[in-house]
Order: sequence, then C-alpha cells, then structure tokens
Amino acid sequence: MDWQWVSPSIVLLTTCGLSFGLAAVLFRFRAIRGVSTLAMLMVAISYYTLVSTFEAGAVPLSWKILFSKLEYVGTGTVPVLFLLFTIQFTGRSAWLSRRRTALLWTLPVVSVSLAATNEFHRWIWTSFSPGPADLNIVIYNHGPAFYALIFVIYAYMVAGSALLMRFAIRSTVAQRRQSVTVLLAAAVPLVCGVLYAAKITPIPGLNLAPLSFAAAGAVLAIGVVPLRMFKLLPVARERLIEGMIDGILVIDAKRRIVDVNPAARELFELPRHPVGDDATRLLGAWPQIEAGLDPDRETHVEIALSQDPPLHADIQLLPLTSAPDEPPGFLVVARDITKRRLVQSALEEANDRLKEQLQEIERLQEELRERAIRDSLTGLYNRRHLDEMLPRILRRAEREGLPVSTILIDLDHFKAVNDRYGHRAGDALLEEIGRQLAERTRPADIACRYGGEEFALVLPHAPLAVAVERTEMLRASLRDVHVPEMGADAPPTFSAGIAVFPEHGVSQDDLLRAADRALYRAKESGRDCVRTA
Repeated sequence: MDWQWVSPSIVLLTTCGLSFGLAAVLFRFRAIRGVSTLAMLMVAISYYTLVSTFEAGAVPLSWKILFSKLEYVGTGTVPVLFLLFTIQFTGRSAWLSRRRTALLWTLPVVSVSLAATNEFHRWIWTSFSPGPADLNIVIYNHGPAFYALIFVIYAYMVAGSALLMRFAIRSTVAQRRQSVTVLLAAAVPLVCGVLYAAKITPIPGLNLAPLSFAAAGAVLAIGVVPLRMFKLLPVARERLIEGMIDGILVIDAKRRIVDVNPAARELFELPRHPVGDDATRLLGAWPQIEAGLDPDRETHVEIALSQDPPLHADIQLLPLTSAPDEPPGFLVVARDITKRRLVQSALEEANDRLKEQLQEIERLQEELRERAIRDSLTGLYNRRHLDEMLPRILRRAEREGLPVSTILIDLDHFKAVNDRYGHRAGDALLEEIGRQLAERTRPADIACRYGGEEFALVLPHAPLAVAVERTEMLRASLRDVHVPEMGADAPPTFSAGIAVFPEHGVSQDDLLRAADRALYRAKESGRDCVRTA
C-alpha cells in the first residue's frame, strides 16, 4: 500500500502523542472526581488522531475509506466521554443511572454501525471526490446520516459545555479556572467541526476537527502543568476550613496534629498552635476518639466533652490515605450537638413523665373498672359483671361443646341476723361468705354477689355432678365460719339451686330462671339444702 506523509499527518501524529501523554498524567490524579473519565477522553482522542493520521497518509481510496470508518469509533466516543466528564466534574453523578448511561453510549454504536454499512445505504458518504493532490486529500460528500450524527454529537458537546459554564459561574476562583480551561479545550474542536461540516475550510476537504485537537491538547497541557489543574484546592481554605462551625482536625499516621481549625481548638480546648503536637496526649480525656481511629472504616461516636457546662459532640473519624502502601492518617470532624442533646434529654424526661402519667391513668382506669364490676362490701364481682361475662362463657361453651353450671345461693333467715345482731354483723357475715367463695373458686369461675344476701356462681366446664359436689362442700364449710359480731352463735345456713348449660337452658335468662326455680324448691324443702333444675 502506498503512503504519502504530508504536513497534516505530522500534526495529527503529534496530537496523538500529546493526547496520550496527557492521559498518562491525568491517570495519576484519578482519585479526583471526573479525572479518570477525562483521561479516558484523552485516550479516545489519541486513538481518533492516530487513525486520522493513517487516513491522511494512505493513498488508495479503499484504505482511506477503511480508516475513515475506524475514525467513527473515536467520533462517537469522544462526545460521550466529554459529557460524562462534565457531569462528574460538576457533581451531578447521581443523574447517571445505568439506563441513562447506556442511552448515552448508543451514539458510538449507531455511528460505527452506519459508517461500517455505508456501501448498502450511502447515508454517511454519498460519493468521493479528489482533493489537492499535493496534500493527499479526498473530499467526502456527506449524506443525511452524517449531518444527523453531527447534530447529536454537538448536542452532547453543548450540553457538557453548558454544565461547565453554569458550574464556573457559581464556583470559586480555582474551580472557575479549571472549568474555563476545559471549555477552551473543547471550544476549538467544536468550531473546527462546524467549519468542516459547513465546508468552510482553507483547503477543500481538509477535516480540521482532528487537527484542532492539537490546540485543545495544548490548552489542557497548560492547565495540567503550569496551572496545576486538579491539584488546586476547589475553594480557598480560609472560606472552607477556617470558617466552618464544625471542628476539623487532621492527624497523621504518627498521631501528630497536622491541621486544625478554630472550631476544633475551641471544642477540644487545644492550645493556640497545636500543629505538630501529640494528638493522643491532647485528646486523652476522650479515649473514645483514640478507640475509633480505625484505618479500614469510618467511625462515628458521640461523646460528652465536658459536664459543666454541658458540651456534647458528634465525632466522625475518617481514615486518610495518600498511597496504598502508606499508613493512614485521620480526619476528625466534630459537631457541637449540645443543644440537640439538651432538647433530647428534655424530651426524654417529658416522655418519662408522660409514661408515669399514662401508667397512673391506666392504674386508675383499672381501679375504676374494678370498682365498676366489684361489690364494694364482699369484694366479689357484681351482677353487672355477671351480665357481661356469662353470655360470652355460654357462646364459648357452645362452640366447644362443654357444660357450664350456674348456681344461685341464698342465706337462710338473713333478716333475723340483722334484727338480732344489727346490720354491722350482717355486713361482717356477708364479707366472710364473700371471702369463702373467693377462696373456693377456680380462676376461671365467676363468684358474684347477685343482690342482698344472694350470691351466684358460674362454673365453666363443670357438669351437674361436679357442681352439686362443690356446692355441698361449700355449704358444709360455711357451718364452721365464725363471725365475731355474732358471738358464739353459728352463722345461718344457705339454700342453693343449680342449672346446667345446655340441659336446663341455652341463654343466660333461661339458666338463671332455672336455677332460681331450683333455689325456690330448696327453700320449700326446709332450707339448708341444694336442689337442681
């Protein structure tokens, strides 16, 4: 294959070397946001100009077309990397979801596909014309797809440039200088590309875009080396560090203080010039800080810096490494949270008081509930509680197919006790009977004062025979009850009537009515006996 090395080839080859050298320099600062992408951009430019060098030097048209197709790899990749760099550099990386990033990369895929298949559709190049013979140039007559791709490419470049301009306007001097440097580097290929697409070039068919990367690379070279681009602090230290309300303390690997701001000096009560002093000694009053200096992870602790006056701080401890093999230093960020802790403490105290009040309210509510369902004299449940619970017990017994016994008890000749010994003795007798009933019933049973000298017992799961046996035992035990107010006289006996669910009734009214009839028969039978429905 014939080659003709002309001046554009030499410029392009020089640009390729410059771009690759800049990429190597930039990779040294890849820890800074966006710089890795910018380095990849320079690699893409290096590839683009290298292929353009071959296209400019090749003599056969077929080889020129082949290298022109290979150029479209760089043509589509460069604007994508430029836009990605500007998004990262301006702090908008959160916008770069996987879907959006993949969508951006459709540009090089489409452009390479169209260029590779141009023989079938001629949408990129419609024909080729000879240019100046002394420069070995071929004039590419472009089709509609070429101008569509140019439009999309410039949309990427303009979008990235707009982000940089907006960022530069709102940034500090150092950031503005960095942004303007990148903008100037991008402006040269933009202008040259427009001139080539519009066929306004000093030499017909000469593509100024690859050649313009030499000027762009020179601008970036000035930014990287003399201006120390990406090494400069993004903002002035006096504005960022000295003016921060949070305490900033930098400790090296030997636990020496290498930087501190006024807020940290005040929080930790450090000397006026602590730089170079032993951090372990100066911060020894708070061992949590030393314990939190972990070289492998960020640590968070809350400590009380002083008790009088109270001073609390939220301490963030971050490891700092300058090289993989070097031991880390640490960045200590201390935030005064005294007001927050005081408010939190006040809220906790108020919450404790509220809990106590709620517990007291619950206790009073329980007491009121007990009073509402308890008989004040005997301590047994009252009829209201019986009316509330008996229907529930019957419904459960119906579901489970189990019996429920209901017993009504009435003291015999109770009026005679009141008449002979007085109402005080009658009340003492009722209290003693209530105590006996409470002691001789199961937790699941219900013993209540039904009214006056009448009592009611509900025995869940107890068949008739068990109910009769327990009632007889209770009747026998009451004969031994001693009531001081009655002297040596024996207490009165009682009569009882028993009804069982479901044999004698399926509702509360039916059962109580059946038990009452049985009680009435016990009275008629001479009292001091038990009868069943």
